[in-house]
Amino acid sequence: MEAVQQKIAGLLEQLIGLKVSSMGAPTLERVLNARMKATGIHDITGYFDKLTRSRLELRKLVEEVVVPETWFFRDREPFRYLSGFVRESDKDLSLDIFRVLSLPCSTGEEPYSIVMTMLEAGLAPTSFYIDAVDVSERVLERARRGVYGENSFRTRDLSFRDKYFVRSDNGFELKKIVHDKVRFLQGNLLSREFMESLGRYDVVFCRNVLIYFNDEAQQQVIDSLYHLLLPKGILFTGHAEAGLFYDGRFVPIQHPLAFAFHRRNPAADSPGNRSGTGAGFAGRLTGAAGTLPLLDRRPVRASVREASPGPQAGAVDGFAQVRRAADEGRLDEAARQCEESLARNGPDVRWYYLLGVIRDSQGRVD
Repeated sequence: MEAVQQKIAGLLEQLIGLKVSSMGAPTLERVLNARMKATGIHDITGYFDKLTRSRLELRKLVEEVVVPETWFFRDREPFRYLSGFVRESDKDLSLDIFRVLSLPCSTGEEPYSIVMTMLEAGLAPTSFYIDAVDVSERVLERARRGVYGENSFRTRDLSFRDKYFVRSDNGFELKKIVHDKVRFLQGNLLSREFMESLGRYDVVFCRNVLIYFNDEAQQQVIDSLYHLLLPKGILFTGHAEAGLFYDGRFVPIQHPLAFAFHRRNPAADSPGNRSGTGAGFAGRLTGAAGTLPLLDRRPVRASVREASPGPQAGAVDGFAQVRRAADEGRLDEAARQCEESLARNGPDVRWYYLLGVIRDSQGRVD
């Protein structure tokens, strides 16, 4: 059974670039059992045979694998920076408009949050448009409905809900001024033809997806993002992925916790500047300090540095194992091991950073 599961994992990786270790073997097994039950197939070999013959079933398996986990204004700083960016832009809105892309958009909370941010920044609805892309038609159908339950509202400040939603029997329904500003598109980030068809944008949100891709898929998507972005545009990525963009083609924006980048001047885009390295759950945490997506570069006080203990025996291997557990979706286990290491060995920036990424991914921002 394990060998057949690996073959199925290979199909998923080929189709959508999914690094199956990022979702964990138990999750894959659960998804496969659900699809086998739905198709009436009782053995994994028979199901694999169906997958190789049926593009429809392969698509349904992808739908089960793509698990949406998002909410409105997830991570506030990117939206705060976006608001200032559009207000301070020299774009002549009597002649041009802001073009914004959200991918993957999941069930729509992110692109609709962008619309509300643009409106709150003082832009007229005719001054911008939003394209939102996801590989899953099922989540796009939910996004197009624009009706949300309590789980989509996890921020402390919910004033936006009072302003832009109407309570209904089904939940909270978006008002037309927000709902109609987003165009939802089904597409695969790994389809070069599709990505090239999108055009170019002033703002691109591509957050919390690359961590699930293998190295080759990560680099292909980053190449596409570079070409999607207009020269003066900005790219927002996830905190766990920011390290991937230190490849010579992007310049980090000095706004803490925004995890935003400018596209570097094309003159600086030479083959020698394109390293294209991959990263796991917490980005490139090891290696040179410049690879860490920590945008506040103020020097550390010497007294703090001296008080920090040196690496303990076996710490490197232990850290790699805990990060692997986080990559595989075992977040509670990884968080517990981070806390145990910190209690046992004292302060260590890598462990604190990894623990912060894990807690944020669990929705525990505090």
